Amino acid sequence: MKQKTRKLSIRMKILLPVGILILAVCAWMGISAYRSINDGMVAMGAEEAGMAAKIALNVIDGDLVSALEPGCEGTEGYQSLLTAMRDVQKEYGILYLYTLYTDGTQVYYGVDTDESELQAEVGKVYESSYEQMASIFAGETYVKNYIDRSEYGDVISVYMPIRNSAGEVVAVLGSDYDASNVVAKLNATLEQVIVMAVICVAAALVLLSVIVSGIMRGLRRVNQKIYDLVHNEGDLTQKVEIQTGDEMELIAENINTLLEYIRGIMLNIAGNSRQLNSSSKNVVQNISGAEINITDVSATMEEMSAAMEETSASLNHINESIGEIYGSVSTISENANTGRYTADEIMEKAAGIYEKAVEEQKNAIALAQDMAASVNEKIEKSKAVEEISVLTDNIIGITEQTNLLSLNASIEAARAGEAGRGFAVVADEIGKLAANSAETAGQIQKVSVEVIEAVNELAQKAEAMLSFLNETAMNGYEKLLETSGSYRKDVGDLNQMMQSFADESGQVKRGIDQIKETISAVSIAVEESARGIMNVTERSVDLSASVGNIGSEANSNMGIADQLSLEVNKFKLE
Repeated sequence: MKQKTRKLSIRMKILLPVGILILAVCAWMGISAYRSINDGMVAMGAEEAGMAAKIALNVIDGDLVSALEPGCEGTEGYQSLLTAMRDVQKEYGILYLYTLYTDGTQVYYGVDTDESELQAEVGKVYESSYEQMASIFAGETYVKNYIDRSEYGDVISVYMPIRNSAGEVVAVLGSDYDASNVVAKLNATLEQVIVMAVICVAAALVLLSVIVSGIMRGLRRVNQKIYDLVHNEGDLTQKVEIQTGDEMELIAENINTLLEYIRGIMLNIAGNSRQLNSSSKNVVQNISGAEINITDVSATMEEMSAAMEETSASLNHINESIGEIYGSVSTISENANTGRYTADEIMEKAAGIYEKAVEEQKNAIALAQDMAASVNEKIEKSKAVEEISVLTDNIIGITEQTNLLSLNASIEAARAGEAGRGFAVVADEIGKLAANSAETAGQIQKVSVEVIEAVNELAQKAEAMLSFLNETAMNGYEKLLETSGSYRKDVGDLNQMMQSFADESGQVKRGIDQIKETISAVSIAVEESARGIMNVTERSVDLSASVGNIGSEANSNMGIADQLSLEVNKFKLE
């Protein structure tokens, strides 16, 4: 991986500002020291200049000085003053020594000890005005507190009043003390200060570099350890081992603590993802079984619907047959009222009715038995719907486990802070999936209850229909057979027989009316049962679709769990 280019390293970021600071501090200290030394040496030079001027003042006769006037250079008094002043000048390091006098408006040279052609003659105008030197002519002493550097040399000037024997100020002694030795010492001192400052800066930079190198070694070790952790395929079992006894060791310990914390979170996530994956597999398996059972229920309902249609058709056929019987009984009743002249016809008809009743009774018994067997078989198959309730209970239990896993994952993600935000989103999606699964399972339970109630009602109606067939219809057939037999036995007493037969035929008509009404009610019940079964079939189809959706969500949940496990497996935790 290509590292990002940095403009300044940490070493330079420390050395550069600190080096500038050290340089500034050393320069300030050197300048301060030089100024202090300069002030001290100048003050000492001024003190020496003042002492030399006082000595020169002691050898000067004020009365002779007051007698000087222009053109007196050859007089004995001038020469004696010049000789004394030159002796003091040479002995005490004075560069220029001279006297000055004034007429109150200008200042003039008196005795000048300069031995060059630049020697000033008596009466030559001095370069400073009287106003500048008025205080000195008034009796004050003036010593310059600085070195006057010019083309004539480095001097410290001193001006002292010269008094005559009467104590009056008659002139001013000017002494330019030679300060070249002070300047030389100051220059040497400046060089020493510069050298010391350079040495201090160099030593400070070397010491700082050593300290920074130690810090950088620790940082490089920490960086190398972190680099190894990052590029070691997510191995969270490693530790940063640094024993420096300073903040670097604290940083390493904090990194190790962070790695332990992350490792604990990843272990929890790994366990939860495995448990989630197992739960998702169980959900998928249970839903697959539920889909099979629901498919069986749907097929059973379709078979029951077909059986109900067949039953309805059979009832219609029975109704038609009973209608025919009703017509025959009506004819018999009418014939019974015509009298004994139709006895033979009645006997023949009675015989026909008897034979037909026997045949219809056999057919009705066979049909009722077939219907009973078919209905009982279909009812027993329909009881498989009750297994849906057990399966939905399993689904609700699984969703509760999924909710618990989602809650645990959310808690662990919240503890992880920003690093666990992706796991919080996954946990939230799992919680929503569990809520959807619980809601769908509740709908399945509700539909299952309706299906079971419909099946129970259908069973009751079927039992009532079979009871009717076994009791009412069969009894009617038995009575019809008994009546037909009575007709054949009592044909001798035709009038009484016909009257009795008329009464019996009326009762048969009423019974057949009841049978017709009952069969109509049974037919209506069968049609309602058929509609209920169709409704159950449709609900079963919807339930199958809902279970399929749950299966899809469970498969998606399993995919999320697999993806989560894949991400967790990128880290080495043990």
